[in-house]
Amino acid sequence: FSYCTTRPSDPPTMATMTSPNMEQPLRATPPPAEALPVKWLVPWAVLGFCEGFVFQKVAVVYPAVLADQFVFRNWVVMKFFVSAVGFSMLSQAILATVAPDTFANSMDYGSNSYGSLRVLGGCAILGAGMAVAGSGPSMFFPSVGAAVGSSGWLIAGGFVAALLVAVADLRVPVTGQGTKTCEMTVGALVQAKAGREMKYPVIAGAMGLFLVLATVVLEVIVPYKHDLERYGGAFVLPYPENPLHQPAWPPIIVGATVGLAQIVVRRVSGDGLGTATSFTIAVATLSCGKLAPGKGLQESRKNWWQPLFIVWIVVGALTAAA
Repeated sequence: FSYCTTRPSDPPTMATMTSPNMEQPLRATPPPAEALPVKWLVPWAVLGFCEGFVFQKVAVVYPAVLADQFVFRNWVVMKFFVSAVGFSMLSQAILATVAPDTFANSMDYGSNSYGSLRVLGGCAILGAGMAVAGSGPSMFFPSVGAAVGSSGWLIAGGFVAALLVAVADLRVPVTGQGTKTCEMTVGALVQAKAGREMKYPVIAGAMGLFLVLATVVLEVIVPYKHDLERYGGAFVLPYPENPLHQPAWPPIIVGATVGLAQIVVRRVSGDGLGTATSFTIAVATLSCGKLAPGKGLQESRKNWWQPLFIVWIVVGALTAAA
């Protein structure tokens, strides 16, 4: 990232001029970038491979499957998302109980308020985009490994969207006002309605278990094999006994993988599991931090987990599709 540094031929700036009475620059040189902890490398690589593998195995990377979910022609994606939320809530309940400090530190996004209009607008754009493109942020990179024809356009669209948001944030900066976390909001609601206090792990655990059981019931009513038969090909043929050779797996497997992986990633790096931030990191890196400041690879090597993660997602999906 040498192109982001000041070259000798550049005109002097406040960062390079020195005071006549001081040997040091008027503005201190930025500290060196933080090193990427070695202990992050293996967990993120393993989790990336597993996520890419199971995403391809439950067929959610294929545009027709996701698009049909929006008109309820299948229930594959619904079972995937509901089970992922359920297992994630179970994971959060476990973390809040056995590692409350790790849980609290990883919930830093609760301190920033983006405003209800921005959230509603973003959700509307995301939903419309997923219905039209037949894909979503979590499916972009698995679709590359699965050789989905539209995967290149999906990656380009994600980058353009991140660029537009970063530019918009320059005009309308995001200001955090310290919003309440889910624990405070839900806990207060339960106390007001039930007349007694309930801790976050109890609430999250109960809701997570309910969602996982709901997914199991939905799978019994509408089996995933029946859902996928409409797409022909290997989905209509007898399934081999070896699971690795089967064309599809139950969607709840992806939900369990995504949800339970939260325990590992939050314990190791204090971050959440996701790939959408990789587009913001790309924008910040290419703009030398002028857009999306603090997210560039040259600003903090802790941001390198995202590129590592998505590379292994592609490898995992490629392996599953082979």
